[in-house]
Amino acid sequence: MALLAPAHLHKGIIMTTSFPNGVAAGISVNGLPLTITNPGEVFWVNSSSVVGKGSAPGRTGTGASGVITGKGTYQRPFATINQAIAKCVANRGDIILVQPGYTETISAAAGGLTVDKAGIAIIGLGSGSLKPTITLDTIISADIDVSADDCILYNLRFVAGFASVTHCLDVTGADAVIDSCEFVVTTATFGFDISIKSSNTAWGLHVTNCMFQMECTVALGTAVSDTPASGIQFDGDNTVIKNNVFHGEFSIAMIYNVTTAAEGALITDNVGSNVSTAAAAGAVSLKAGCTGLIMRNNFGCLETSSIDGLFVNQSCGLCENYAVNVEAEAGGIVGTAST
Repeated sequence: MALLAPAHLHKGIIMTTSFPNGVAAGISVNGLPLTITNPGEVFWVNSSSVVGKGSAPGRTGTGASGVITGKGTYQRPFATINQAIAKCVANRGDIILVQPGYTETISAAAGGLTVDKAGIAIIGLGSGSLKPTITLDTIISADIDVSADDCILYNLRFVAGFASVTHCLDVTGADAVIDSCEFVVTTATFGFDISIKSSNTAWGLHVTNCMFQMECTVALGTAVSDTPASGIQFDGDNTVIKNNVFHGEFSIAMIYNVTTAAEGALITDNVGSNVSTAAAAGAVSLKAGCTGLIMRNNFGCLETSSIDGLFVNQSCGLCENYAVNVEAEAGGIVGTAST
């Protein structure tokens, strides 16, 4: 349908739209909402040789005359996420879209990639092997720092490319959201000691819909030589850990509150398997005095003392949590019902 815009606004330009009456429910493409009213800028990142129509692979630098350089647009994307972050303005609501097939290797010490602009969202596009992948390699102290408040990381894959990488994400900013991300290993000798580590300044952290795959095989009982301590280690108040999947030989627990007794924690609807036979807790290990609610979690662990012992030191309410600690047996409910 062709619409004639008011002449004093568009000087008689004919504008064509398939939605002449607007879209009340919003628009999404492949499940990704189009934030038409987003107040910030949108920057594109692509390191892949596969590019969209009219686009070029991401380039760095200013380049000589006639050389296509990265500008952060769809046609001329940045080559790295760090380039895009540098162009963001804090609290403007900027969005970084990382195209399918993007890969990056971080081999520097801590902070090789730093999310230090408040209020930005880094969104990966693609699925399966095309999900944007960041590999931490070469040095055990390589990590990704999320130091600014109100940041979102969505649909990214983080790979351990070295033995006993201390941690993958180091979150110190408040109200961070880590959603639909994967933390994986590719060999039996590589791994993250901690996939997500948050300090007591990282209150309001949300970790949702993520996969922590710290085993090279999903066969229960098959161990790897690089043993992680935990999948998520948190210290901040009001942390939400929801709808995640864990698998690995975690020496402490899949979820761990270690230094500061966090208040208002919500740990719900997670599933996981810990194949360690000597884990300190197995499923959830919380600092004495940690408060909140632990509900509807289902965990299998090979630490065989007792199913109640898989959840330790909590001052949290327990509701409908099930666990099993012996292969080929049915699980049981954790904790004693209140009267």
